[in-house]
Amino acid sequence: MADRVLRWYMDGTIGRVKTEVGGTYILDADYAPEWVNLTVRMVGHGGQPLVVDINDDGATIFTDRPALTEYQTEHRWTTIPGNTMREDSIVTCDIDQNFDELACRDLTVELGLRKV
Repeated sequence: MADRVLRWYMDGTIGRVKTEVGGTYILDADYAPEWVNLTVRMVGHGGQPLVVDINDDGATIFTDRPALTEYQTEHRWTTIPGNTMREDSIVTCDIDQNFDELACRDLTVELGLRKV
């Protein structure tokens, strides 16, 4: 069970690449990421998936970034290196890639953190 969950919500059509979407967080302690959950209200279509990135002080926390493929409304990503994210670091979310045929709508990105 996560000690803290960071949540970013992007309302409407997710139609283009964006950086620092849905706000920023400043960590109140040291944490290790455990999982990322992506959900959308309306699915996207295309051979190119939706890819998101979460950054800790500007650097990605992933080796492989979480993605939703076409027709997926939800996916939990647990393959995170788990490096410690330090107290007072700034955590942001980016949309690195979008569906290439029909954009999804109403994206929520959740990051589960365990206190270290």
